[in-house]
Amino acid sequence: MFRKKESVNTSNDILNPANIRLNQKASCSDDAIVSVGKQLMNAGYIEEPYIQGMLNRDHDLTTYIGNDIAIPHGEYEVKDYVKKTGLAVDIYPDGIEWAGNKVRIVIGIAATTDEHVRILQNIAEKLCDMEMVEKVVSGNQDTIHQILAITE
Repeated sequence: MFRKKESVNTSNDILNPANIRLNQKASCSDDAIVSVGKQLMNAGYIEEPYIQGMLNRDHDLTTYIGNDIAIPHGEYEVKDYVKKTGLAVDIYPDGIEWAGNKVRIVIGIAATTDEHVRILQNIAEKLCDMEMVEKVVSGNQDTIHQILAITE
């Protein structure tokens, strides 16, 4: 069964400020992945089976990238459940344990093409320094949106 792909989003709607949630709590990384996955689904970026693909991907190879950041995204097998490219961000000020590391920023990624590589590079460049990480963790939705805005 083929699914019709929607067009690639512009930089303005890949991350909607409404998809940035502050002061989140989770007991483990799986709970955080499900939470950010449901946020992607409720925003219309994915269908529900993509969330299981996000969990599978993190179980196969952690999505922790350093600097208190995890970037859960689905494995290749669930790419057809992505409706359009988008991000969701959850901030965990107290941190959660993620593959033996502390994570405070969880950025869920849904991409219709290989855009996720560009998105990951963009996030890594912007948050490579802990000063920017601290600005995101302590920021409001607008501040976080400005820092993480994906440019074309």
